[in-house]
Amino acid sequence: MELDQLKNIWDKEDVSETPKISLEKQKEIHLPLEKIRKNMRQEFWWTVVMFLLIILFFVLKDMHIFRFKVYVITLVSAQMLVTSFYFFKFFNLYQNLTTVDFNTVENLRDLSYQFKLNEQYYLSFYISFVPFVVAEMLLMFEFIPNLKNIGGAEFIVTFLGLCIFTLLLLYFIGTWWFKRLYGKYISQITQITANLK
Repeated sequence: MELDQLKNIWDKEDVSETPKISLEKQKEIHLPLEKIRKNMRQEFWWTVVMFLLIILFFVLKDMHIFRFKVYVITLVSAQMLVTSFYFFKFFNLYQNLTTVDFNTVENLRDLSYQFKLNEQYYLSFYISFVPFVVAEMLLMFEFIPNLKNIGGAEFIVTFLGLCIFTLLLLYFIGTWWFKRLYGKYISQITQITANLK
């Protein structure tokens, strides 16, 4: 195509206005967004309380093996660092949800993209816990007397079985948790956005 033809095509396109969204549709979108915001706040505070209780438990618990206590507190602290990184990303979405203008379809598409991105963050958050789960299993087998005496093939089968069971449980709980707190509301917003096309 020649440059003149491209210019003619460009001039024919009307890009002066972006499509507007009616007030009725904006109100429809607002309800699931408010539910998502509420669930994000609750999840944040639940996580903070959970970590505080875990640390308090291990700090106050009188353990006979000091090294085990140090290892567990170190692991929990590392988990807190990883969690804080993901909550920082989560907080960015939360801020965007409170500042997004829903007058245009393009803003809704951008919001849908942010939801997909944060769903991937959520999945990677659970995947990031794989090394922690394995390390915690190793600690259990090293310091708990009943498990410490297991050896050979029985150790391998028991260790791998517990790791796989715990990781699958973590995956299914994480998937269920995301769908329960966010998935259905994201689907509602995606459906509204799809109907606006």
